Amino acid sequence: MKSVILAALIASTATAPTPTTDAERARWTMADMRSLATAIEAYAIDHKVYPEGASLDAIVAAIQPAYIRTAPTRDAWGHAFVYRRGDGGESYTLVSVGSDGVAQPETWATTSERAAFDEDAVFASGQLIRAWPLN
Repeated sequence: MKSVILAALIASTATAPTPTTDAERARWTMADMRSLATAIEAYAIDHKVYPEGASLDAIVAAIQPAYIRTAPTRDAWGHAFVYRRGDGGESYTLVSVGSDGVAQPETWATTSERAAFDEDAVFASGQLIRAWPLN
């Protein structure tokens, strides 16, 4: 009986809670983006170039599991992260398209610490340049 209860407790705590508000989704997404950026930066230290690929899915094989055990590929709204490597592999951009799921590449170079949740959040070569308010 004790083992059945213990198994039920383990099963109930094995999955992380799903964020329910945009603020919670933003925090979750920003944490995942930081983890991805760390893995991408670690890869670049070893290879002297950022991973090549036209999408995050294309670089997962390069960074997983050596630099990150399981690479998140979607933000907390369920949208795929966008990854773009710059010419020559000397830079990259990692983007969450936010709550609306619409990519706005014209804003990616614009610095903002107070973007609305439907705007894109952007890491560029290891630096957070567009973020959502997390307080």
